Amino acid sequence: MSETNVLFTKKWIEQLPPNALNSPSREKEYSDTQVVGLKLLVNKTGRKFFYLRYTINRRKRGIKIGEFGIMSLIEARQKSTELKAQIQRGIDPQEEKQQLSQIPLFREFVLDSYLPWAYANKISADSDESKIRIHLLPVFGNVRIDQINAQSLQRYIDQLKLTHTPATCNRHLSLLSRLLKMAVQFGMIAKNPAVGIRKAQENNERHRFLSGDEIARFLDALAKDENPIAAAFLEFLLYTGVRRSEALNAKWENVDMFKKVWFIPRSKNGKHRHVILNAKALELLKRLQHINPYLFPGKLEGKPLNNPQKCFIRTLERAGIKDFRIHDLRHTHASIAINNGASLYEVQHLLGHSQTKTTSRYAHLADETLRRVSDGVSSAIVDAIR
Repeated sequence: MSETNVLFTKKWIEQLPPNALNSPSREKEYSDTQVVGLKLLVNKTGRKFFYLRYTINRRKRGIKIGEFGIMSLIEARQKSTELKAQIQRGIDPQEEKQQLSQIPLFREFVLDSYLPWAYANKISADSDESKIRIHLLPVFGNVRIDQINAQSLQRYIDQLKLTHTPATCNRHLSLLSRLLKMAVQFGMIAKNPAVGIRKAQENNERHRFLSGDEIARFLDALAKDENPIAAAFLEFLLYTGVRRSEALNAKWENVDMFKKVWFIPRSKNGKHRHVILNAKALELLKRLQHINPYLFPGKLEGKPLNNPQKCFIRTLERAGIKDFRIHDLRHTHASIAINNGASLYEVQHLLGHSQTKTTSRYAHLADETLRRVSDGVSSAIVDAIR
């Protein structure tokens, strides 16, 4: 490789011919007389690349800066000066570049590290996978994990707020924070950029319960649906008050029809629990066929039902019920229990809440039940006076 010292100019570089085809060297190298160490390599096709050659710890090194045309001469000189400043501080740009090349893209990190961990440790792994596949990968998939910062995360959450509820936005932020916390633990990034981003204010007072008339219409509409497995699944949620993910993952091996109990190996809080199967739940289970390890089998062999949402929407339309979510079946179960005399403590264990704070949302229903009891006492006293 021959070398020529010259003061680089834009016009001069543009006019440089390709390296001769019969040349023994693949590239011809030129050195800039203005910035020591800045080189220009021209190959036999005419492409031109900026390099910085330097010596550090008695070792001669070289690092590619960029291609002329994509990078200007001014930018190449500026980048060379920045790299030389690092070298003066004892930092080897080539080693730093190699370390950066080992940091995975967000897509690689999620598929290779996070999701395997989630499926081994989280009951909500399917929900995480759905959020990642539908929402996160299109935005962050091709971004290196260490290049995700607080600004890009805040921009993502702000954009999500335009189309989704505050609760959904908070679930996405929690997922991102957990992902990036793992990246910190693996030494890929120094700190979690999601820390400090404020969650949206959720309206936790929204609780929709089906009235007695709505329950009748809902069950009647389910009986007419074209998908009997999804319909049975939704009916089961109403009878048991369990979470959707718990019912989707329910297996026959954990159901004891004789003792009238269903064992959940791992619930949302990571603990196991037992669910009492009432008469309606048992009646429903006796109707189901054992064609799969799961109570509610999916279309794929050996897999559970994937998503009953379409059946749920059809049922609401047929029953004339509005402003109702699948999770509200759980609220309806709790409201029925309380209206039939159950205490908040009993409802807490009925629903599998780990904290009494979560169950306290039903306190106003308990107050109504107590009010009816108190009114009954008042009426009895009035009758005694009479």
